[in-house]
Amino acid sequence: MTSSQMKKAIDETISKEPMMNEAFVQKVLHGKNRRKKPIPFLQPALVVVMMLAIGAVLYFTPQQNEQSAVDVEAPNLTEKYQRLVSEFYSAILQRDSEELTKMTVMDSEDVLSRYNNYDLTKQLQVMRTIDEKEQMTIVMKLPDLNGAAFLDTLVIHKKTEKIELDMLQPLERYVEDVALPKEFVFEYRVAPNAPIILNLELDLREAEIQTNNDHTLYQIPTDAGIWRVFETPSGERFDLNIVSNEPTQFNFGGDGRYYLIDSKTLETTFIYHNQTGEYQLVTGQLKYPGVTLYSTDYHEAPTFLFGGDEPKVITIEQGQLMYANVFEHADLTNSSAFYHTEAIGQHLLVKYTEDLRQISTYYEFTSADRLTDYRTINLLEAKPEHLKNMSLTNRYNDQLMYIFDGDTIYYRGRTNTFELVEKTYTNIQIETEGDQYFITGDDGFSWTLTRTAPRILQDEKGIEYTTSVKFEDLP
Repeated sequence: MTSSQMKKAIDETISKEPMMNEAFVQKVLHGKNRRKKPIPFLQPALVVVMMLAIGAVLYFTPQQNEQSAVDVEAPNLTEKYQRLVSEFYSAILQRDSEELTKMTVMDSEDVLSRYNNYDLTKQLQVMRTIDEKEQMTIVMKLPDLNGAAFLDTLVIHKKTEKIELDMLQPLERYVEDVALPKEFVFEYRVAPNAPIILNLELDLREAEIQTNNDHTLYQIPTDAGIWRVFETPSGERFDLNIVSNEPTQFNFGGDGRYYLIDSKTLETTFIYHNQTGEYQLVTGQLKYPGVTLYSTDYHEAPTFLFGGDEPKVITIEQGQLMYANVFEHADLTNSSAFYHTEAIGQHLLVKYTEDLRQISTYYEFTSADRLTDYRTINLLEAKPEHLKNMSLTNRYNDQLMYIFDGDTIYYRGRTNTFELVEKTYTNIQIETEGDQYFITGDDGFSWTLTRTAPRILQDEKGIEYTTSVKFEDLP
């Protein structure tokens, strides 16, 4: 049809003249060779045949997993890392090797094989996050196909956002009912010698130099941080490695003992000039920029107690520096990534921390190679009169306080927006058993506290409270 013919047809359609007949309309729309209508009685048969064909295709096509994204519960994780974790497990669920190659530094087929026995269609939970300068470590709880829970550790490199796994380590089984060990028994071994630097000229032009008892510490700036080098009066030099880009305190402890504390990481290097003339060293972490040095009934020489994720005890025996790893033979309920320690005086405070709960216990020496739960030594007996006219302050937030006054408890605290909250609990009754206080009151108020140290009480959620005095010192 030419354009003039089409225009004429349109003009005729919209004019006041009678409408075009059916034959003309069909001719304009479909042309002369319009297909004839099918015979009416064949239409239902065609529909049935098509439905059977589609059904056969669906039946013989492998069933696809309808879930495309993995549900991740991560209340303490930023949106960016929540997305990375969810996308990683979603790629595994979809068997997407190409996407895994973009996200990880491992072979994608090895990654897929690792998760064959885990149910990623269920909600996954972030149990622990460790935020460091270069990387974010995330410990996940994954269910297996039988309903048991296992722990998976992801390391996300912040610069590249690539995910790394320790493929040689199988996933550890996760236990819900966590309990700290009653004691830690450890094994002493001889500390290693300091690594000697040979045939290397040091560029000391920008180095910070400190001297103590004729021994010298060079702190040399590098792209990776400050390189520490220890030099003896005879000219021997030892490589103390790089810890951070902040300066180090260099101290002399007398009798051939030197210690260096990194002011940023608090990582401490203890150097000992032993009776054979060699220099031994052990590294550890202190909670505060000072060294806990003490003697006990079980050690002839002063003993250091390092904290951190890998706690150590070091001491001098027969002119040799000796050390022991506290967790080495410990019966820990779950992965060691959940445990952290602080050296406090002559005690070691051990904490088990998930992102949403924490439990902790104090330990002290009961022999040279044994740390024992403080409660089992001193029999921290709970008595109702302990809480009479007593105030309890949240150990990590002094804005939260409970004040016991007769049969009433007054609560005072502030919200995250600094709004003051005050509550009163009446008709308080206190019953005790062993080291626990069972506290009840009106309107269903119930609170259980456990003594974990002379001035520390811990509630059911693992929250710790301090008292102003030791209960044993009360009249």
